[in-house]
Amino acid sequence: MQLRQTSRLTSVLATLLVGTMAGWPASAKAEKSPFGHVPMKVFADLLKIPLEPPDVAATVHSAREEDGLVIEDISWPSIGGDRVPAYVVRPAKVSGRMPVIVCLHGSSTNREVAVAPKYEYGEWTRYGTNRKVKTLYGWARELARRGYITLAMTQRGLDNRAPDTESRNKELLVHGRNVMGTIVYEIRQAVSYLQQRPDTDPSRIGMTGISFGGITTFYTWLVDGRIAAAAPICGGIGSVEKFIAHGARTYHGIYWWVPDLLTKGDHGEFAAAMAPRPLMLWAPTNDIGMPNEGIDRFLEVAMPAYKQAGAVDRLVVHRPPGQHALTMESVDAAFHFFEKFLKGI
Repeated sequence: MQLRQTSRLTSVLATLLVGTMAGWPASAKAEKSPFGHVPMKVFADLLKIPLEPPDVAATVHSAREEDGLVIEDISWPSIGGDRVPAYVVRPAKVSGRMPVIVCLHGSSTNREVAVAPKYEYGEWTRYGTNRKVKTLYGWARELARRGYITLAMTQRGLDNRAPDTESRNKELLVHGRNVMGTIVYEIRQAVSYLQQRPDTDPSRIGMTGISFGGITTFYTWLVDGRIAAAAPICGGIGSVEKFIAHGARTYHGIYWWVPDLLTKGDHGEFAAAMAPRPLMLWAPTNDIGMPNEGIDRFLEVAMPAYKQAGAVDRLVVHRPPGQHALTMESVDAAFHFFEKFLKGI
């Protein structure tokens, strides 16, 4: 079995990486994937989006100061006439260009929850239902308090951004596209906007997210080299192949199932191709969306690539006891990860 797995990995990486070492300056290899843009292009093709960073023209609608922070309400036009709503939270007193963290909520909440004034657990009523869910409020604002500029956007197909992902995907598939690609495109627009700002450091942009926001964090990291470090939390990352065998297939919505993915590689192969770019996974041992078998496979495939790159510390996988949830412990883990790879602390 081990021989077949090794052979499969070698074959997949050969397909992804052929010819990509040429053209990379030696000075770039310490900070960028030595494998170049070919694996990024392969994944961008799966998402049916251009590899090139998208343009963006954002509007700042208002700004208010609260407790030493400035909260900017912004939006920008995106695919199909959609407009993306987001908040930017920054310290009121900024000196020089600051590191940035894009914060992506899960399927039950929105940007309002991420930037709520208090950093605390509470109940949230899911949009359009009477269903209450336990959630962590104010986590994007908390990261801003700790010395970052943060951007929290309401993702396409979630909360009041109708239609939902299921309906959107039905229309997109018959036109040769998929909903994950449109979601990632908008997140990449956020990165383009952040790079335009005079108060942000375009070389120090991180990204994190919970659940739905975890997988969109991971997939955006796979196609966008402008993201210096990514920390998906409970994002259903590990192995699609193992999830099919061991997971609850009805758990993940249609957005999670990228057409043709396994014909090119599984999560571990694509992460291996990104080494030594910093990546942190938060994968609780009882997370229904991330079977332990999938995390085992991910590490089996990706860690050797990071070891070969001399960057074992750049692939961090936390496997605490617990279930699928955004917790203060997971936010702390992401914070310390960003302190190391965005601030060098």
